[in-house]
Amino acid sequence: MKTLVKIVIFCFVLTTFMGCGTPQKTDETYTITKIKAEKDGQTLFLMNRHGKIYTTIISFPNGNYFEANVGDVITLEVEEILDMDPPAIISKNIKVVNKN
Repeated sequence: MKTLVKIVIFCFVLTTFMGCGTPQKTDETYTITKIKAEKDGQTLFLMNRHGKIYTTIISFPNGNYFEANVGDVITLEVEEILDMDPPAIISKNIKVVNKN
């Protein structure tokens, strides 16, 4: 019984303090300003409504590839933003809001 209690406490502490890093769903929209071809997909250069530039990679291996065009407006779920120049968004569930 003591072992079971220790396991339950350990699992609680682990899930509480480690977390799962769930994606952030926002209402932010991004306009695709440039597309760069890559080996397995594309790098999209994005501008949010405040004029800040980001990049995100879409690819078949990542499971987020779609036919992107410059001028398309998209939304996405942010898993992580990497501190690069420009910042790189690790994204999923990309949706086209307005197709160019």
